[in-house]
Amino acid sequence: MVVVESESKRPVSEADTALAKKARVGEETAAPAVDARACFHAGLLDEADLLAHQFATATPFSHCCITPFCDETLLQGVRQEMLERLHFTLKETDIFKYHQSGDLANLDGLPEDEKRQLPSLQKLRDAIYSQEFRDFVSHVTGCGPLSGSRTDMSTNRFKQRDHLLLHDDVIGDRRVSYIIYLPDPAINDGRGWEPRDGGHLELYPRESDESWAPAVNPTRRLPPRWNQIVLFTVLPGQSHHSVEEVAGIDKERLSIQGWFHFPQPGEPGYEVDQMKRLWTSGAMSTLSQIEAKRQRESGCVGEDFVNYPQPISDTMGLSDEDRALLGKYINPDYLSEKIMSQVAEKFADDSHIQLAAFLNSETAAVLGSSLKQVDRLDGMDGIEIPPHGTGERGRWHAFGPPVIRRYMRLDGPAMANAVDGSTQEEIVSDAELHATELLAALRDDLFASGAYARWLSSVTTLALSGRRGMVRRFRSGLDYTLGTPDGAKTTILDTVLSLVNDPDQWADGVVGGYQCYVDGGNEDEASNDGSVYRASEEDGALLTTPAAWNTLSVVMREPGVVKFVKYVSASAPGSRWDVSFEYQVPASDEDEE
Repeated sequence: MVVVESESKRPVSEADTALAKKARVGEETAAPAVDARACFHAGLLDEADLLAHQFATATPFSHCCITPFCDETLLQGVRQEMLERLHFTLKETDIFKYHQSGDLANLDGLPEDEKRQLPSLQKLRDAIYSQEFRDFVSHVTGCGPLSGSRTDMSTNRFKQRDHLLLHDDVIGDRRVSYIIYLPDPAINDGRGWEPRDGGHLELYPRESDESWAPAVNPTRRLPPRWNQIVLFTVLPGQSHHSVEEVAGIDKERLSIQGWFHFPQPGEPGYEVDQMKRLWTSGAMSTLSQIEAKRQRESGCVGEDFVNYPQPISDTMGLSDEDRALLGKYINPDYLSEKIMSQVAEKFADDSHIQLAAFLNSETAAVLGSSLKQVDRLDGMDGIEIPPHGTGERGRWHAFGPPVIRRYMRLDGPAMANAVDGSTQEEIVSDAELHATELLAALRDDLFASGAYARWLSSVTTLALSGRRGMVRRFRSGLDYTLGTPDGAKTTILDTVLSLVNDPDQWADGVVGGYQCYVDGGNEDEASNDGSVYRASEEDGALLTTPAAWNTLSVVMREPGVVKFVKYVSASAPGSRWDVSFEYQVPASDEDEE
């Protein structure tokens, strides 16, 4: 087994802007020049004009798919070497989960005996970065000269539940992204990769001509086909894409991912201000950064806090009217002075607590039955990935932008783009109507009430000055949030009522859906894609709360701590539904703490 070292301990994703390490910059290899033309499919390099037209007219942004791409014998050898001689390591953060090898740019640094075990990989790498192929790519994409000394290439294996969420590949001086697909040619009895297997490359349009944010749903899905290469130029605010979760059991999406870079100093075509072409003379850079900061500061809720007339403190206690309102929804045990005191003691020790069976049995029974029916009618049964647009009907709307989040929001703005041109309104079932009405009541009558704020202040001994919140549905196979700074300057009290069926299947976090708290680091260093959590082997979560049934999570979150809901796998037994509220803690109360 050959272990190809990466230049960084951090993983290199298939197009992850914040994780990509610096590409190798060095001298051209002293090895004999490879016959590049012989490495590719016969006649490929003579089709540049036709492919350039396809590239320029493709939507939602310029790209092209070339099949067949490589000499068949060479690619079979590459696949064999990848599977038999490379070491892959599981990598997982908020934005992805997949298996990765080291940096193929470092092949030249291997001992000679190990290098001889990877002849096909080295031959393909040298052909891709040859002058002849770089000229071909430049012509097809219209991107201008490309560096021959800066190589940037790695191999990835996406197994069941592996995925890579939306990003735009913008980092450093990348110019063109490419992906070479090597799935098993005999998959599905020789029929090739099928839609039910997942693993598509999903391309997203811009939200509108006035916005650089991506639309909520992709408009192009490219299956991973044997001996295919996909090319697209790296453009901030435009080249948004994701890798759909692999859903097929025992199916692997094997690929080589890499980038061509702008010419380096001393190379033909190098210009001091060449990056301005990528950033449209700096205008797009400024706009995208301002918009990304605004999106991050909108947080997971996206609305301003509603302030109470005066801060609510734990000394206020609960009136008879408060107890009557709370008793309509909350388990009566949590309204007893004894239990409230025990909760307060536990919270004082840990700054967080999970309260099981939070809703009373009558409310929980009605809600559980209705939510399960809605998931069943939408095909969210843990078997296949639901299509984009599933559940977008009635009072439920997909909420983005997916560069930092995507989930269904009750009574949220209708911001989702049409999927596959369909605008037909779906019929809302009785089960969904019942569930929607009850969830809206929990949001408006319970969590937004002064009575609940006084109860919450009593069990946390924290004063509260304002609140904001929403009801969310995280659809299996589609939805998530990323670890994103929300601009909070004071302590926030998070309360999330988690509602999932078959909670035992969620407990270990394998199907995602858990809420995770991590140190967000320096907000000023947050990348344009919004996500700032990029865990290495040494990083760890501050707190993780699994998705559960009828469980209230209460967490005191300090400024600088970010949270995310991990992508919900298509193998989950349904959606993660929740009522998510944030309550502001006045600065004076923080000082006392």
